Formats: sequence, structure tokens, C-alpha cells
Amino acid sequence: MVKPQIVFDLTEVLLASTGKLRYYGIARVAAEAGIALRKLDASIRFAVFSQGHRGLLEVFPEIREDGSVELNVPAGIRQIRMRSHHYSRSKLRDLILSAVRPLIDRKNRLFWDEIAPGMPQIEMAGKTFVTCSRPKVITEILCAMAKQGVSCDVIPMLHDMIPLHDFHHQRASFPKNFVGDNRFVIERAKGLLSVSEFTRQEIIDFSQSDVLPAVPEIIAVPLVHQCPVGTEPAEQAPPDSPYILTVGSMLGRKNLDVVFEALRVLQRAGSPLPRLVLAGAPRGRTRTYVASAECDSIRDLVLFYENPNQTDLVTLYENATAVIMPSRMEGWGLPAGEALWCGTPAICSTASVLEEVCGDLGLYFDPDAADELAEYIRRLLTDSAFSTELRMRISEHKSKLRTWDNVAEDIVAAVSRLSR
Repeated sequence: MVKPQIVFDLTEVLLASTGKLRYYGIARVAAEAGIALRKLDASIRFAVFSQGHRGLLEVFPEIREDGSVELNVPAGIRQIRMRSHHYSRSKLRDLILSAVRPLIDRKNRLFWDEIAPGMPQIEMAGKTFVTCSRPKVITEILCAMAKQGVSCDVIPMLHDMIPLHDFHHQRASFPKNFVGDNRFVIERAKGLLSVSEFTRQEIIDFSQSDVLPAVPEIIAVPLVHQCPVGTEPAEQAPPDSPYILTVGSMLGRKNLDVVFEALRVLQRAGSPLPRLVLAGAPRGRTRTYVASAECDSIRDLVLFYENPNQTDLVTLYENATAVIMPSRMEGWGLPAGEALWCGTPAICSTASVLEEVCGDLGLYFDPDAADELAEYIRRLLTDSAFSTELRMRISEHKSKLRTWDNVAEDIVAAVSRLSR
């Protein structure tokens, strides 16, 4: 059997470099998987999608003398994005877009050439395109390939089916577009990867209920526990008193609400109160809630650490009393795994995938039961034997936790199987 020529997609890394998606989970997956793949197999090639060039441009990651990898993805290229595939009919919209698209493409090429002129376009015919990008990004890439008459095997990694559930969405069109993009990608895929067994089963279930089309073979490539050490200088010191940590949490599906209520439960009981560190992108809705009368009694406990760099994030993990993952649903749950990697207890909701991430090393509570969460926090703060024993178990199991090297190895093995 001929070994497939893999071209790995780093477009999400490119998009994150503009700052808007700095610590977006999918960008992290694409970056870390790309780094591990470059170290694993020198024959793997890498590409990013250019809106203006309507194609994949090749990038050349380098392994430094110290063994680290520089992806060499151009940074800060802002692209004006226009959908190439729509899931509703509108003659007026299509007429307007056909008129303005050449102008937008020209403007995008100018943006690109200001920062990264002369990048070679990669010829994709006969190759295997492996991508961790969001479905809407993959759809754009596949539309460009189709317009050029390019045929290649496509193996996307799907991260979650969360928008297909009954959660609040800021844009009413989002679930519809999410379904359309996933259908478009699945119908053109040689095979699929998923970030967990839970997500794999979700895809199958939505296919069997006709929300998604018939699916090709799906191979789960569970994500990681590994939390890479930061290389940037420290910018934000952790609190000097006990604190619990959430990463990227917000109100709603991420269920930060239950963490605030757990603090109020502890306060009413007269129990010791930790600080609550909220690390991640700024969330206006969360800040508004913390400023509301409902949070008057606990507001002074809340600390915002906006966009911590990796050095600061690792320090926050290592020094926390616990990391709390209260989500009602996740595709994987990187913060829970990273907490274990750093030797810190992870208190998770009973969302199925979080048990897949943490196994018997995690502490679990009903996402609607603030009192259960409060009791775990109380015990970790006041019962040193309980806390020490849990941390020892986590430490003893570190060698069994998944790394990005494991992910890269599993991607290559899965692609070989799906390419038969």
C-alpha cells in the first residue's frame, strides 16, 4: 500500500494570529498537533488557506536546535471572509456577492502580500488533506478546491456537535449554518476523525436521526492532558491566597453560573471561601453578571485574568486548589485534562466526555447541583488528607496521560487506515 501524502491544515493558527481567537481551543489543537506531526514525520507537508488566492499555500515548519518547532505560519494577516456556499436561496444576495467578490479577493491578496508575499500554492491533487479546522473554514477550502477542479482525499477532525443541541446562540443563523457546513464536509470526506469517543457517537447519532448525512468511517483520536510549558515571560502573578480556577468558562452552556452559586452556598454555611479566578477571553456578559446585585456578596472573590499567556496559564493551573469544569457539554475538555497534567484536582460536571477525559482521577458533580460542587471545594480547602491523597493519585498516573505526540501518532495511524 502506498503511503498517503498528508498535507496538514494550519489555517486555524493563521486565523488565531490576528488576536481575536488567541486561545481558541481549535487553534490550540491545530497548532499543537501540527508541532507534533512535524517532529513525528518529516514527509508531512503543511498549508494555510488564503481567501484572496482561493487556495492552500504551503508553509514550512522548522525544528529548532533545542527540539522545539517553529510553525512559520504568517501572523497578523486579516482576511475579509465571504461565504462561498450558502444554505438558503437569495437571488439578490448571490447577485451582490458575485459583483463584490473579485474586489474582496483583490483586497485580501493585498493584505496577504503586505505580510507574506511569494508563498507557493500547494498542488493538492492526489494528496490527503487532514484538517482540524472549524467546519465553516473547511467548507471554504473545499469550495475553492472544487472550483479549481482539484480532487484529493479529505479527512477532517470534528470537534463537537454542541450547536445541534438546545443551547442559546447569539446568532439565530449559527445552528443552521453549522448543520449545513457539517453536512457539506461529511459528504465530501474520505473518513472522519473525532476528538473523543463521545463526539464520535454524537456524530453517528445525528446521522442516524437524519440531521447529518450518512457518515464514512469515524475514528476517535482523543485529545490530550498535556499542558505545554510556556516560553513567554510571566505577565500575571497568581493570587497569594487559595483560589479555584476556571478556564474559558462563561454563563450558559459553559455553566459558570453554578460556580458562583457554589460560592454563595459556602458563604451561607460559614465555610472558608477561595478566590475565583476566571482565565480566558474577556466576556462582557460575565462581567455584567459579576457587577449585578446578585453577586454583591461574592464579587470581591472574583478575579479576571484576561488572555493569560501560556507561562501564566501553567502557573495558574499549578497553584490552584482545583480547576473547575462545570460545562453541560464539551467535545473534549482541555482545561480538565491540563489540570491533571499540572497535578491539580479537576472538579467536573457529569457531562459524559469529562469522565472520558479524567476517568477516576476526576471529582464529579451534577451541573445543576451547586451544593455538590461546594462540598468538593470545602473538602479540598479544609481536608488536607483528602487533598493530598487525590494529588498523589494524579501524580502517580501522569505517565498514563495523553500527550500531543500520542495525538500525532494516532492521526497518522488513522489516516493510513482511512486511506486504504
